[in-house]
Amino acid sequence: FFLKLFFSFIYYYFDEHISYIFVSYLSCVLLAFEQFNVSHTVNQLSFGTYLHSRTRNSLNITSQLDGAVRTVVDGYGMFQYYLQVVPTVFRFLNGTTIETFQYSVTEHTRHVDPGSNRGLPGVFFFYEVSALHVEFEEYRRGWTHFFTGVCAAVGGAFTVMGMLDRSLFEWKSGGGGEQLLR
Repeated sequence: FFLKLFFSFIYYYFDEHISYIFVSYLSCVLLAFEQFNVSHTVNQLSFGTYLHSRTRNSLNITSQLDGAVRTVVDGYGMFQYYLQVVPTVFRFLNGTTIETFQYSVTEHTRHVDPGSNRGLPGVFFFYEVSALHVEFEEYRRGWTHFFTGVCAAVGGAFTVMGMLDRSLFEWKSGGGGEQLLR
């Protein structure tokens, strides 16, 4: 209706009222800006297959924009979201694989005056899929790794206790420990 009204105004008054066309256009743009509310709520934003909240919490996947509320009081706002989407794979011990996407976001909010040629009010999402991907793999270490770790802990404790014993012996004997070594 708005464009139809505007073009009918141009058609009827083009011959005699050329100067009024620009004024009418500017007033229509101002009217459109005042009625354009860009306040919004992002309930959920995800890429790929849907993961239940229980699965998302167990994998520690957070979505930065879920539940985000943005409001503009004067109607002249522009919201721009730049999203970097990263493919992610989770591999579990039981052989289950989950392929999903994670994202990071940079948000820009700008006040746009009518007729300033700086853009239109709105909510814009720009996304880029990363060439790199992330893989999380769950695995168990073997018994040899456990045995090596225990030996390292016992050996370290034995060495520290030996150094402590030698220091106490030298301190108690008044420095006579040097004669024992010769």
